[in-house]
Amino acid sequence: MQYRSAWTAAAITAVTVNAQVAGASEPPSPEPRAESACADPSERLHDGLFVRSEPGIAYLWAQVSDSGPSPRRSKVRGIGQSSSLLVGGTPARGLVLGGSLWSARIDPKFVEDEMTVDPDDDSVKVTVLHVGPFLDFYPDATRGLHASVGLSLAVEVESDTKGDPREPAALGASLSAGAGYEWFVAGQVSLGVIGRVALGTLWRAARDGSERAFFVIPGLALSATYH
Repeated sequence: MQYRSAWTAAAITAVTVNAQVAGASEPPSPEPRAESACADPSERLHDGLFVRSEPGIAYLWAQVSDSGPSPRRSKVRGIGQSSSLLVGGTPARGLVLGGSLWSARIDPKFVEDEMTVDPDDDSVKVTVLHVGPFLDFYPDATRGLHASVGLSLAVEVESDTKGDPREPAALGASLSAGAGYEWFVAGQVSLGVIGRVALGTLWRAARDGSERAFFVIPGLALSATYH
């Protein structure tokens, strides 16, 4: 019995030592990466294809010079509906580049020979069209705050009740800047508001020379974005 007990004790000691050696030789299991712990697959992100629609209102303020013989037009004022469509892509996180089409249909008031002419019978409309590239930036691509700038070709047409032009179209260029905020509502779709102001110059070939105008157009719009 004494020999059997001694043999059993020796066997247990050998097994314990082998287990300790084997455990010490195994490499430690790697710690989980911090980025995997922080990643959230359900987090919404402004990325990829960008499409936005912006229905709103706009106010036109224009200073006119060289308008030809009497009645000499010096100013144009008016408010109306606006709409825009922007399409682009996201080459870097939070940065959107693309093209935009913006238009507004204004109910105008004219200042001619120092007198205000108000076509209150809705017989005259001023349509303004801007087409050009834009840049939109989200400081945090998971949030809705964004700011934009754009450079556009500008076209302005005065029309009567039938939509026929009363004057030749005015051509020019404009620079715009704006900022807004939007909230994700479903998948990559978000709704929000945006304020924007555009300024630029227009030139029109009149019957007796040419007419020039400097304009400012502030506007406020709702935004519906897929991004």
